[in-house]
Amino acid sequence: MKVKVVGSGSMWNKYNSASYLIDKKTMVDFPNGTCKNLFRFDINPNSIEDIVITHFHGDHYFDIPFYFLLKSKSKLLDINIYCGKEGKRKIKNLLKLAFPNSTAEILKILNLKYEHKNIFELKKYSVERVEVEHGRMPSYGYIFKDNDKYIGFTGDTALCENVEYMSSKCDYLFCDCMFPEGTTKHMGIDNLKYLSEKYPQCTYVVSHMEIPTREKLIELKIENIIVPEDGQEIII
Repeated sequence: MKVKVVGSGSMWNKYNSASYLIDKKTMVDFPNGTCKNLFRFDINPNSIEDIVITHFHGDHYFDIPFYFLLKSKSKLLDINIYCGKEGKRKIKNLLKLAFPNSTAEILKILNLKYEHKNIFELKKYSVERVEVEHGRMPSYGYIFKDNDKYIGFTGDTALCENVEYMSSKCDYLFCDCMFPEGTTKHMGIDNLKYLSEKYPQCTYVVSHMEIPTREKLIELKIENIIVPEDGQEIII
């Protein structure tokens, strides 16, 4: 698996919002500005075939209308979306808000398929979806099985039982670490230090970082924690 970190930041800094590109075809989350960010990395968003959505806060799916519009003008009309059951309604409403006069035409042109199962196949990967804790918002992490490797994406989450499950199972875990100290909605450096010590076989690739969190993690130099830059590619 090749994972490009499209965004590693929270909403309020220069880093793109948390999102990842797998094997040049699959996006994990599609936050505001994703299309422009992909173009900056010399990647045409039309090449994206699958979108995995961790949850429906704006900084995780608000660029989908622009992606849909671009895709509808191409010959590549198939899009598979993996998300919670509320996804189809939320995405349609967002599309109506963005392009009220074109929504029906865009939806008619595109070949959209939604998948809500907890176990599914995506390209060559077997994927397991697990619920994580992010306040009142239904939120999910995903574990991709690649031969004998397991690669996880937590999305936004507090430290919880399923984050520990993902840590115990995964070789790499792309995970939330927004603050110096964890909250009921986001993990912090304290949580990440605990996980990295308890599950040393797992390499943590940190995302959704505030600037002080990023700086402190770089300073700590923990062996099995990677603090990526936007655009960095990790080959697993």
